Amino acid sequence: RGWRTIGVDLSPAMLQETARKCDLGQPENRSSMALVHGNLAQLDFLTDHSLHLATCLYSSIGMVQGRKHRCRVFEHVARALRPEGRFIVHVHNRGIWVRDPGGLLRMVRDRVRSLTDPVWEFGDRVYAYRGLPSMFLHIYSEQELRNDLIRSGFRIERVLPLNITSSGPLSFPWWLRSFRAGGFFAIASHDQRVPKALEQPDRR
Repeated sequence: RGWRTIGVDLSPAMLQETARKCDLGQPENRSSMALVHGNLAQLDFLTDHSLHLATCLYSSIGMVQGRKHRCRVFEHVARALRPEGRFIVHVHNRGIWVRDPGGLLRMVRDRVRSLTDPVWEFGDRVYAYRGLPSMFLHIYSEQELRNDLIRSGFRIERVLPLNITSSGPLSFPWWLRSFRAGGFFAIASHDQRVPKALEQPDRR
């Protein structure tokens, strides 16, 4: 559709797969796609005010360990967005844990560990996933997502709660969404009122 795109991934294999799918789909557009092997928390290469749209889907932000590093991702995106640009980010909802067998007890244990372990945050999980024996994922609450976006220089336009399978909007979102939503989409724009110190963070 004429968009010039940049894809960033820590996995060279996934970048190769992206290039392969692009070549199979619309090879004439391959020249408009830049694929960057990089870390989401190290997006210094993005030019200020250069992006019309940024997306971070499938709870990829949760794969970044440490709140300061996740906020660093958000800060880079805010810096790189044009004034009219938008950021769309997806996260899983940890409130859904209470519906799992033993989930409430696990939530309590997780909270206690976050108070005693300096590197563990409430919402962190390490579990086996698709052949990976110990995948890390931080699982958000809606309020935590809102707080981190605002702290990083965004103005939140909308938060869309998703159903239990994250396949569509949550029905009756006003009813106990913190414990019913499978995840959230947030749509945000760069808050022009943010001080320059936050808009252009020290990159040393």
